[in-house]
Amino acid sequence: MKRAWGQSGWVRRLAWSLPLVMLAGCSWFQRKADVHLPVSGNTVASMRNVDETMVDILETMDIPGASLTVARNGKIIYQRGFGWANRETREAVQPESMFRIASVSKPMTAVAVLKAFEAELPAALDRPVFGPGGLLTGSRYAQVKDARVLKITLRDLLQHTNGWDSNVYEPQYDLVQIAEALKRPAPASAADVVEYMLKFRELQREPGTYFSYSNFGYNILGRVLEQKTGLPYDEAMRRLVFDPIGSQSPRIGGDTLAERRPGEVVYSDDPRWPPVPSQTGRGSGPEAYNGFHFAAMDAHGGWVMTSADMVRFADAIDGRSGVPRLLQPATVALMGTKDPKIPNANGGLGWVVDPSGWNHSGALTTGTHSFLERRTDGLTWAVVYNRLPIDPDNTSASLAETLKTTLKGLHAAILRSQGLAP
Repeated sequence: MKRAWGQSGWVRRLAWSLPLVMLAGCSWFQRKADVHLPVSGNTVASMRNVDETMVDILETMDIPGASLTVARNGKIIYQRGFGWANRETREAVQPESMFRIASVSKPMTAVAVLKAFEAELPAALDRPVFGPGGLLTGSRYAQVKDARVLKITLRDLLQHTNGWDSNVYEPQYDLVQIAEALKRPAPASAADVVEYMLKFRELQREPGTYFSYSNFGYNILGRVLEQKTGLPYDEAMRRLVFDPIGSQSPRIGGDTLAERRPGEVVYSDDPRWPPVPSQTGRGSGPEAYNGFHFAAMDAHGGWVMTSADMVRFADAIDGRSGVPRLLQPATVALMGTKDPKIPNANGGLGWVVDPSGWNHSGALTTGTHSFLERRTDGLTWAVVYNRLPIDPDNTSASLAETLKTTLKGLHAAILRSQGLAP
């Protein structure tokens, strides 16, 4: 089975639902304490238990570094860096260190799309994406193998009901083969991936009937946003989302270590993870710096930023942080509403939705792990790590233990520090 959709393809898609109170693991990790683990940022006396929990996570899981930001009622009350941005050079993580945020990019794309179409909502959610009168036009999107594609709506892309099942095929990490099929240089671009899927791949399900988490669907949303605004995706995001809330750090990530952004951490693949072929088709090496082409992942997993800007984004959606709100109340209500026609859906438009609020997580094997939660009780927090420990011989159990340790325990510590019930 092809490496890009084989041993770790499902881990790369991790992001949709993380029930923090139900995770279970197998206790396969062994503590590998890094003496004198650095901690940066201002100490918050009431949150020393959070400091201790973060240090314990990094030591127990052998994760080099992390960043954590917590806000209460729209105000950042805690922002600290833990461990190493670069373990080899002993460069410490700083509170404003930048990390790849993986699939936490998706709710950001969703908010930008909703904002771009806000004057046309809710009707725009049911507009077709492809075909005559569709939202995405142009010659490269005109050839369609499966006529059911013409039924895909904007809502389907936002809520992961587009009909392509990524458990069958994940195109976003198959860029060499896609480029070959289109007779273009590797790696394939984001638009190349859309063109390829329309021309050569059939849907697995009827659009609008079944939830199947889809990186590819959010790739399409990025192209829709470009066509709607007339801007490249990253510029559209800056104008619609990041500039209005004063976020300066967000950038689309670089693929290689040489393309590391100023202030960005180094990603340390789990040492048990095998090397992978490069998405350029030339060479191989650690997955964190060979397995991804972030320009083609832009709308579903391409952003690099600080944990503080993740929190600022979440609290700006309805103006909780005091900046002008990104979305109007009616749009926020649409975003947080589950589609009752989809029995297996656990999210709204771009988020996991549960009684405590909205959340989303992300992971890239095995160098990135991220989580953002915006709660109805006024608490918002984001954490990012520069390693996702996954045992290649037991991915399911080791992933469960990773999530249990890095999210459930931290979640409880943060709630306790604020006098909230876990």
